[in-house]
Amino acid sequence: MQIIYSSGFSQSVLFSRITALAGNDDVKRDIVNGGIVPVVVSLLGRHASNAPASALILKCIAALSLREPNHAKQFLQSGVIKAIVDCIKIHPNSSQVQKNACWAIRNLVSRCREYNSQFHELDIEALLNQTYNKFNKEFGFDVKSALRDLECDVKFEEQWTGRGGEIEQ
Repeated sequence: MQIIYSSGFSQSVLFSRITALAGNDDVKRDIVNGGIVPVVVSLLGRHASNAPASALILKCIAALSLREPNHAKQFLQSGVIKAIVDCIKIHPNSSQVQKNACWAIRNLVSRCREYNSQFHELDIEALLNQTYNKFNKEFGFDVKSALRDLECDVKFEEQWTGRGGEIEQ
């Protein structure tokens, strides 16, 4: 599968469609094998100042790297770490950018922990803790999941203990 980028085609439509297609693992593999990773990383860097574009591209990265360690490595080796951290810094008040960045980070490092140190060098833990403090009610679990997979200290709250009630038969 060859991906052709056309300047006449809306980038938001392009990334929305790629994200939707990435829901099928076979199609996701074809998209990545078609050479899209460096294009996505380049566009994230180029459009980092645009919150809606950044959010869409980050969501696309999360979808393309979900359950695919080889895809994650391609992204991580293509310089996506700095681009993601830059987006987090540029858009501290954009819940969509912050949430999608957390998803992307989690999916990228969950099976590629050897890249965690590169995120830590860019002070990701402090940035994600700021995100948690601002958006914990909206998507705090996603922030904590990213922190967990980055091997940061994080405390998960037990949602349900199963105590205090009995099941009637």
